[in-house]
Amino acid sequence: MSFNFLPTNKTEMKQKGWSSIDVVIITGDAYVDHPSFGAAIIGRYLESQGFTVGIIAQPDWKRDEDFLSMGTPNLFFGITAGNLDSMIANYSPEKKHRRKDEYSEGGISGNRPDRAVIVYSNIVRKLFSDTPIVIGGIEASLRRLAYYDYWDNKIRRSILFDTRAEVLVYGMGEKAIAQIAKNIQNGDSLKGIKNTAYISDSLPADDHIILPSFEEVSEDKVKYSQSVKEYYTESVKKKPRTIVQACQKKYVITETPGVINNDELNSVYMLPFTREAHPKYQKPIPAFSFVKHSVVSHRGCYGGCSFCTLNLHQGKYINSRSIESMLKEIKDIIIPQKDFKGYILDIGGPSANMYASKCEKDEGCMRVSCLVPNKCNNLKVDFQKQLQLLRQASSIKGIKKVFVNSGVRVDLALKCPEYMHELVANHVSGQLSIAPEHMSPSVLNAMNKPEFSIYEKFFSLFDKISSDVGKKQYIIPYFIASHPGSSLTDMYMLAMYLKKNKMRVEQVQNYTPIPMTLSSCMYYTGINPMTGKPVYVPKSEERLLQRALLQPQFEDNRVLVRKALKMLGKEKDYAYLTR
Repeated sequence: MSFNFLPTNKTEMKQKGWSSIDVVIITGDAYVDHPSFGAAIIGRYLESQGFTVGIIAQPDWKRDEDFLSMGTPNLFFGITAGNLDSMIANYSPEKKHRRKDEYSEGGISGNRPDRAVIVYSNIVRKLFSDTPIVIGGIEASLRRLAYYDYWDNKIRRSILFDTRAEVLVYGMGEKAIAQIAKNIQNGDSLKGIKNTAYISDSLPADDHIILPSFEEVSEDKVKYSQSVKEYYTESVKKKPRTIVQACQKKYVITETPGVINNDELNSVYMLPFTREAHPKYQKPIPAFSFVKHSVVSHRGCYGGCSFCTLNLHQGKYINSRSIESMLKEIKDIIIPQKDFKGYILDIGGPSANMYASKCEKDEGCMRVSCLVPNKCNNLKVDFQKQLQLLRQASSIKGIKKVFVNSGVRVDLALKCPEYMHELVANHVSGQLSIAPEHMSPSVLNAMNKPEFSIYEKFFSLFDKISSDVGKKQYIIPYFIASHPGSSLTDMYMLAMYLKKNKMRVEQVQNYTPIPMTLSSCMYYTGINPMTGKPVYVPKSEERLLQRALLQPQFEDNRVLVRKALKMLGKEKDYAYLTR
């Protein structure tokens, strides 16, 4: 009897005819065998390289049985918190427990521990003391060096020390994890592998940059700000140096990032995923519903938003799939699925219209953003290729509509009227999500976002094109409250603008400091690391007041709205804002 999923226990291993297993991946997500889920994509890639791989999904960390369910792997345990940082998954921006988990069966929370990578790793180390541990995923990736931890409100050392892992894989790690498997199999060193970090007793022999030490940055906020700037300006280069940080008389060595070429990227998404949740689940995995009939077009993001992790995790430089590969995925894999109704919910990536972009400068540069404050002359965006992709995908037999739901960069979209018209006329599912985040120039500057007038121009053109083609379509704007640089007055001005323009914000994100980001550095230090200038940081009750001002229409926010207006001497506007 065959079993098409990667096995999750010894019974399923037997169904596949395996007596042992090379790699066991432990993940904080439910197991969905789809290329949008990190554990699945790493597992399938290792499988394509000839290794046997099993997955332990959301083990009960309060007992050992789940961790013992597949025995000792021949090579290593791979440990990830899942597609989300476990602290983001478990807690709201105000540090309250979340009621739902989109990556768990039935959306039920409580299936992954806080600091999942550390918890899982220490259990594995206790039970399998001689088996190597490899950590990866977004949680580990953003903690590869000393980082500010919002939930502990302090600087913590590299997660390598707290997990006692042999090696950490950062970023998009298919090739790195395969090389690690080969090196362990052959008894070779784990040093020098692209996209990895590890602890060493000595400095590397190759060219490297040394950041301020953990001891320095944990005691001196200026030093921490300096270390963040040095890391960012080095890591955004096309050919960065190895990055080193001393910690407790040892060194954390962060090797340079590797590159997965276009053919390799194409092949990753054509691996034999079942594209289903594991059959043990009786209820749906909410996060799966959107991505199941979607297509990933590229990796990377050159937007450089201060609060975002994408450039830290996927890199600044775009790696695009071929149009032929994506059309084949739609024709041969998505359309034949029994529940497919003819709608591709998304073709995109971190920003859909960054597809087919490239930097024409061989050495790259140290700009965090290729778009802010203005578009770099070395950035070339192939809008015609983007249009070709959307039009050819839409013309496939069996396709009713192709939508772009992963979001677009409005500053890019406005540079190509033909793309703008194609997007609005043919690829909006009634609503288009756009993220201006704020309207205050000083706040947008801290966020590294375009000026607000660009969004207003986009809103106006969106409405015009929608009207011209006879469609009733809406923009759903996203804003962040309490970001560093945002004062109560700034938020009041935004609230008044939204009211004047009859825009009701249904979803508001109160800023959460995410490890290693520029914004989290600002939140902790009160310094913009890229300029060295002080920045205002709203904290404590003001965070609640700022958030409430963005949603004055809700009854639960009325007391906070009134208090905020009273503090600003604007009580006369209470009735206007809340009606």
